[in-house]
Amino acid sequence: MNGPPGGATGAPQDQAFGPAGGPGRTVIAERVVEKIAARVVQESEWIGGDVPRVLGMPFGHRGMDRPARVTAWVDGHVTGLTITVSLIWADSARATTRRLRAHVIDRVEHLTGLHVDHVDIDVARLPPPPRPARRMG
Repeated sequence: MNGPPGGATGAPQDQAFGPAGGPGRTVIAERVVEKIAARVVQESEWIGGDVPRVLGMPFGHRGMDRPARVTAWVDGHVTGLTITVSLIWADSARATTRRLRAHVIDRVEHLTGLHVDHVDIDVARLPPPPRPARRMG
């Protein structure tokens, strides 16, 4: 007896595939891309998230501990990102954002399979570097 086990024909199996004969497509929601990108930003040193604001002014110093604010759009296999971060003042903002942009593009493309068209980075705050702990005695 030739054919699939159990006497089944190829017809039902063929119907499991999309109209073009492929397995279908995977759609990644914008919110998922935003969460992935925010996590990728946390992998970078000297970069923190957006600081809470009150009446448009930064409030508190927790920005470095918070995740970056990320907005993404997805169109087919292409995505674009806008990321709002805090950078430590001691480093060059231009060099740091250049490294961050390259890192985000590389990791988001690797993790999602989407092509990252562009990454806009807004620097919301440039706090000073953390002070070393004071020694008593």
